[in-house]
Amino acid sequence: MEEKLIIELDDNKIKYGVFGINENNQYQLLSKKISENAGIKKGKVLDFEYSTKVISKDLDEIEKEVNKVFRSISVVLNQKDVFCTNLCGFKKLNGSKVEKRDLDYILNEAKNSISSNQKNNSILHILNSNFILDKTKQEKIPLNIFGDHLSLHMTFVSIPDNNLKNIKEIFNKSDLKIDRIISKPLAENINQLNVNKNQKNFVSINFGNELTTISICQNSSLVFFKTFPFGTNLIFSDIKQLCSITKDEIEDIIENLSDNKTGFIDRKFFKNSDFKRLSTNHFKDIINARVKEILDYTFNNNKGLNYYYSRIGRINLFFEDKNIHKKFKRCF
Repeated sequence: MEEKLIIELDDNKIKYGVFGINENNQYQLLSKKISENAGIKKGKVLDFEYSTKVISKDLDEIEKEVNKVFRSISVVLNQKDVFCTNLCGFKKLNGSKVEKRDLDYILNEAKNSISSNQKNNSILHILNSNFILDKTKQEKIPLNIFGDHLSLHMTFVSIPDNNLKNIKEIFNKSDLKIDRIISKPLAENINQLNVNKNQKNFVSINFGNELTTISICQNSSLVFFKTFPFGTNLIFSDIKQLCSITKDEIEDIIENLSDNKTGFIDRKFFKNSDFKRLSTNHFKDIINARVKEILDYTFNNNKGLNYYYSRIGRINLFFEDKNIHKKFKRCF
């Protein structure tokens, strides 16, 4: 069984997973580790020396556990600087049949356009979502079919060159070569399609602690995503600032909000902060206001999504903190 190491760069932490891959290309999780790493913030490398020291230590522990020395890895990342660009390319066929070189021509022209307009970016993924031959949408690549006009809809995912160099370099210090960098929204989109095979058109909003990503899938293909530099930690930050209480106290209060009959926060919850008279309505209003702002900014008032509204079949909400939905489900 082949073993592969996959690493996700998260906020202030790195997630490691060692997977065994059998002859049927099925994955089995063999080992996992989550390590705090203050050198990484929102998926970006901010402190090179600190990050490399933590990674070297983590790698040594993982290799001893699975009794294997890794030379290559796959990296999953999510950054607000990752771009998603849609292009539609075409070629006149003049009655000839579609050949692979026609598709290559359209693809290369599109790649050149992306490179010209994003000179400081590197392409991570190229996704094909629609093939149209003579104004008729094709279910698959129309190879060997005669026609006059071929067009191809493509989605390019790219990342700033310097961000990519920093990621490669922190792993080079541990003699690890990156085989592939995978955009997290793409990986989540593929997982959603595998879990719900009948679901082809949907919007997913992934609420992380520090980042929020909205992605759109059409006809089982990722056609758009955008990552915003805020997450559910904003809710806690607002309450902490406006009510002058700690995060632990906030979590305890939220956990018991439904049991409150007096209309005010009980004194027992102020374990580390000075007691102050706080109404439960005020507390809930702070939560509701921030949740509404997040949803409005990412989805409700996002003009970039107007084209897709009539084509959306379902909206999925996901939370990095599994307790968030439980605590705030009425708000969402």
